[in-house]
Amino acid sequence: MCILTQQNLPIKLVVGIIALIIVIAGILIIFSPGGENPVPKETTQDELKALAVEIAGQIDGDAFAALKPGDETTPEFIAIRDQLAAFRDENPGILYVYTMRKVGNATEYVVDADYGSGDAPRIGEVYYPTDEDTRFLAGFKEPSAEDEYYTEEWGNVVATIISGYAPIKDASGAIVGLVGVDMGSTEVIAGADSLPKAPTEEELKALAVEVAGTIDGGALAALKPGDEATPEFTAIRDQLAAFRDENPGVIYVYTMRKVGNATEYIVDADYGTDDGVEIGYTYQPTEYDTLFLAGFEEPSAEPYYIGEWGDVVYMATSGYAPVKDASGAVVGMVCVDVGGAITEDMLKDLAVEIAGKIDGDALAALKPGDEATPAFTAIRDQLAAFRDANPEVLYVYTMRNVNDTVEYIVDADYRPGEEPAIGSLYQPTDDDSALLAGFTGPSAESELATEEWENTTAAIISGYAPVKDSTGAIVGLVGVDMGSTVAH
Repeated sequence: MCILTQQNLPIKLVVGIIALIIVIAGILIIFSPGGENPVPKETTQDELKALAVEIAGQIDGDAFAALKPGDETTPEFIAIRDQLAAFRDENPGILYVYTMRKVGNATEYVVDADYGSGDAPRIGEVYYPTDEDTRFLAGFKEPSAEDEYYTEEWGNVVATIISGYAPIKDASGAIVGLVGVDMGSTEVIAGADSLPKAPTEEELKALAVEVAGTIDGGALAALKPGDEATPEFTAIRDQLAAFRDENPGVIYVYTMRKVGNATEYIVDADYGTDDGVEIGYTYQPTEYDTLFLAGFEEPSAEPYYIGEWGDVVYMATSGYAPVKDASGAVVGMVCVDVGGAITEDMLKDLAVEIAGKIDGDALAALKPGDEATPAFTAIRDQLAAFRDANPEVLYVYTMRNVNDTVEYIVDADYRPGEEPAIGSLYQPTDDDSALLAGFTGPSAESELATEEWENTTAAIISGYAPVKDSTGAIVGLVGVDMGSTVAH
């Protein structure tokens, strides 16, 4: 099958991917109220107020009031941040603790317990209260608390939360801000927003062989157009659907047979729904279908590929195995499509993962000519190892801002005498908004792009995340290109 052109993508695979996205959305709705780790319902408003008052009383209000954007590396900021983090560590059930102050008709973050990791806000990041924020705003005057739990989604984590607030005062007793304490529980939603992992060729073949071995080849061979309501057809259809249900990641499973120089569908797992295909629906193989056709003779599998259908970017791959009758004659083939949607949050999480492993101090110190140093080599090998651990990643690299442009620092593929070396410039264009945003926080492209590399065309979608030094200062960016290639 062709990797880069939509017209060569089997239509049922696309339908299956869209169905998978709908299922994912359903999972989010089902699990959002709580789950295996129920929220501590015994936490009362008075207890929440007391917790907020306790930590508010420990904060140096004068030092807090003096903090301004850019002070994130000062001793005063770090002291309050560490104080908030320690308070959370001492009180199981607290998910998040942070401080805010009023600025005109808005509010802004000042210090939070997570600054220096993940997506934590900087001083001055604005939040505009809504009509539902009456208890939050009341907390700027006196201790306050929400009266019911609410849910928030952080990537593939659902948090069930209830919050308490208390004012922060300076030495004179004047209110200079607010501390917020979020209590609750979290649950990872299986499959909701985790990056789909490409199965190996052997895993795909094994899946196809497994289901092929359960199909009654004699019954399959006897099926003809119009037999969709027969017990034989229904039994195989239900068997395919049950196999999909038992194997997470399988989005579509179907059978085909050769008819002259074409192929036709026989039974698929979705027949009877709007997506079902009748017996005899024809698919004409192309020059890209060598592995598909090989599946009529022996187990075969496609390399994974990344594609785009409408607004959906997906990763998918297929395994094939022949179906035989009681005499051992091949009467058709079973096809197993495995895949899933790729979201911007998945790409961000991937970039954040590798960004958190990079020694920001060592990265910041690298200058042109340092390509042979142990510090450079260590980061290069770390990027390469990350790619090896994530076969869907084609390229991973680091960059930093230099005046009105950006320059490469270390990439996973550097070899002596090759580009890009440290200092190789890249001039951003109007299309690089996601790349530039990655210097301040995790970001990702929303559309698939194609690139030509010598005799190879690559389909790519990228995620970015800032790299920070030991003080929490941003010293660069890591870019992760996820994609697939086709030679030509």
